[in-house]
Amino acid sequence: MLIASGFSWFHLLPMGEDPSFLDGHGYVLFSAWFVCLSILAFAFVARSALMSVLERDGLGRYEADESMTIRTFAELLVTAIMGMMSNLLERDQVKRYLPLVGALAIYIFCCNILAIVPGFQPPTDNINTNIGMALISLVTYWAVGILFGGREFWAHITGPVPLLMPLIAAIELFGLVIIRPATLTIRLTANIFGDHTVYNIMSGLVPVVVPVPFLALATIVSLIQAFVFALLTTIYISLSLPHGHHDDDHAH
Repeated sequence: MLIASGFSWFHLLPMGEDPSFLDGHGYVLFSAWFVCLSILAFAFVARSALMSVLERDGLGRYEADESMTIRTFAELLVTAIMGMMSNLLERDQVKRYLPLVGALAIYIFCCNILAIVPGFQPPTDNINTNIGMALISLVTYWAVGILFGGREFWAHITGPVPLLMPLIAAIELFGLVIIRPATLTIRLTANIFGDHTVYNIMSGLVPVVVPVPFLALATIVSLIQAFVFALLTTIYISLSLPHGHHDDDHAH
């Protein structure tokens, strides 16, 4: 899909004049790496700010900044993601899987939001990008289940009735290996591609005032889709873990 406005930062690249670059997957790689480097730069600055605060003496290290700084914003972001995960996982599990879930949420949102940045295309409107992230979620589910799920993980796949184990296992494996990654991929791709297309068309037809509601809608869709993907990944991780200990902790 070409950029509706006709302007693209990709045209400044040596290969940007090649029509196959935008019509193919060149812009996906460029945009994806741009998002990765931007997130790493933000994380580096936020980490440096946090370390400088931890060097304060006494209670000064716990004092919040008077304004919204990069460190404060990063802390709010991490707290929000941990709050979402804590409804499904134990405290130690939240810390263990926060890097993965948090990275997916932030990366997907940043990719999505490129749809409203002039001259960019979001990598998440390309199905190949989203298949990769869906496979990461799938591999995580299996890895966590095999390493920590124990008998409960395999019992969920094979079912409680020995006679029906082959049938139940086939159905479960089809859902786990095919349905889950497909739904994650299609949901994200369809929403971002559709929203991006509508926004570009309206911006091309009436470039003043009219695109504002669609701009707000694109921002909301970008946030929701990142949240949904991270939430479903957390749910899959929760389903691959034994549930007894988690329930006991909440009971106390």
